[in-house]
Amino acid sequence: MSLTKDYIELEDSILHTAAGVAHLDDAVTRMRAITHLFDAIGEQVSRSRFHDKPKVAAVLVRRVSETYVSARREVIADMRAVA
Repeated sequence: MSLTKDYIELEDSILHTAAGVAHLDDAVTRMRAITHLFDAIGEQVSRSRFHDKPKVAAVLVRRVSETYVSARREVIADMRAVA
């Protein structure tokens, strides 16, 4: 597989997971899940064939953080709209 395809698959997987974590009800569970996700990013990148592993990890962590915050805002907005 190409490095680009490896990156895209990894990114798709973690962004989907981050959005799912945002929908968890319990705050402690959300924080544990996002922590595990950050750890998983580090493990996956360290085992990868990427050339600049620290940069790849940093980009993925930033993207996960943005996705989580955006999805969480949507969940909160939906909860307020229902209430």
